Amino acid sequence: MGTGETVQVAGKGTLVIETKTGRKHIQEVMLVPSLEENLLSVVQMMEHGCFSLTMVPATQLVLRASVTHSLQTWHKRLGHLNDQSIRMLPNQDMVHGLPSLEKDLAVCEGCKLGKQHRDSFPAESTWRAQFPLELVHTDICGPMQIASMSENRYFLLFIDDHTRMAWVYFLRNKSNAFECFKKFKAMTELKSGHKVKSLRSDRGGEFMSNEFHAYCSEAGIQRQLTVAYSPQQNGVAERKNRTVIEMAKSMLHENSLPYEFWAEAVHTAVYLLNKCSSKSLEKMTPFEAYTGRKPGIAHLKVFGCLCHVLIPSVLRHKLEENSHKCIFVGYGLCEKGYRLYDPKTRKIILSRDVYFDEEVSWKWENPSNADVGIPMPDGNQDTAETEQRVLDDQSQFLDTQMQMEEESAPQGEEMLDET
Repeated sequence: MGTGETVQVAGKGTLVIETKTGRKHIQEVMLVPSLEENLLSVVQMMEHGCFSLTMVPATQLVLRASVTHSLQTWHKRLGHLNDQSIRMLPNQDMVHGLPSLEKDLAVCEGCKLGKQHRDSFPAESTWRAQFPLELVHTDICGPMQIASMSENRYFLLFIDDHTRMAWVYFLRNKSNAFECFKKFKAMTELKSGHKVKSLRSDRGGEFMSNEFHAYCSEAGIQRQLTVAYSPQQNGVAERKNRTVIEMAKSMLHENSLPYEFWAEAVHTAVYLLNKCSSKSLEKMTPFEAYTGRKPGIAHLKVFGCLCHVLIPSVLRHKLEENSHKCIFVGYGLCEKGYRLYDPKTRKIILSRDVYFDEEVSWKWENPSNADVGIPMPDGNQDTAETEQRVLDDQSQFLDTQMQMEEESAPQGEEMLDET
């Protein structure tokens, strides 16, 4: 005690009190039956996120301070987006949930490892589609040298020319591209009320089958095919592929995730890019251009960070831990929640009761990133085509985009790539 006297502590725990502003929890409370008065330590409350405010007359209040995250944290949350684009989001009122950020961005190790300078493509055409789905760009990337957790080795992008909204599909074989396009067309036309008018792609075998040509002809879709060895003619899709790959690599390197998580990183990159500024749009994100609503980003967290997931009371004994450690690997699709990798079960789970430690990462024992890289897309790589398999739950991706607006945790459809 302050007088030097010692007292006997009968117990220690958490005290729940009812206040005018709701139920509060006071941690590390000691039960001392011999004390006649309750003692509350202002110093300890300040150490737990509160601060002391002295007013006139000498009345002392204890208030809770909100945490303002740095530009560096938001840089990581937004998939290592450049600082100029990050500052543009709040300054031009393009999103909800992002404060104005003042300090300069420090050197980022993940960006140095995941991005490199290349000669830029020629300036894109001055012609732009006038309404959604008037022109859709597409390109396939792969094969990846390491399969994803669902044994996929390719991803396929569709980009709307008018809004720059993007959709991603994961494939085991390039031959699945046709099935993905049919699902993409049905889903976007139903949701948007517009029709796909033109499809621009390279001349890869996955886009040149008689079946693909016949389907587009029957649907009245004009095919725009690039000249051989001229990927610049499909510049929108090529640049998007490059941006997605570099963002995914930066996120993987930042917290040293094994490359088996490349599909999770790619999906997260596409999700983030749809909610970030685009040079092709004026004071608007692709999400807003496509849906008519500003996206909310207050729920974003640093990809690959350590987190603690609450174990439901029905699944644990009274003396067991209330939570266990997982790794954050993306945003839930079928429900409100986050996608989390459980190192013990080696499976991906979905939860909304999560505490994030964004400055800490999991210590991987045998990371596979040391000797294997993710190839950049060249549009014409071939691989043995075997049994066709497409993740059907990808076709509902737009529902996620339209529902995940201003929630503390996102919501949507089925998981994309899981064990």
